[in-house]
Amino acid sequence: MRDDSNILEEKERKLVRYLEACTTEEVLKEAQEYTPSLRSHSSLLRKLREMKLPQPVVNTLIYYTLATNDQKPVDCKLLTLAVLCRKLNIKNAQTAVTFFKLYYSYHTQISQEG
Repeated sequence: MRDDSNILEEKERKLVRYLEACTTEEVLKEAQEYTPSLRSHSSLLRKLREMKLPQPVVNTLIYYTLATNDQKPVDCKLLTLAVLCRKLNIKNAQTAVTFFKLYYSYHTQISQEG
């Protein structure tokens, strides 16, 4: 029997493969099924494209932002994280997922201490 960490690692690998293989439009189309308000965010997507982040990193940004904000896109948070990804030279979904896990853990810890 596999333990929880192995199951989580396998799910993360599947997510990374998905984020690497899909276009941002495909990711958004799937997310729009659950978050119809994404349809009106073309200016946000244009800004992300102008930042020239790799597509898998943009896909991961979208997933992370939706997952940590009750399925609501938060433009300022997404753009702030995009700038961080660019500064840290994050180039693929695996590195982005690892970064966002650490980022989320750190910010969750701070909010619990405050």
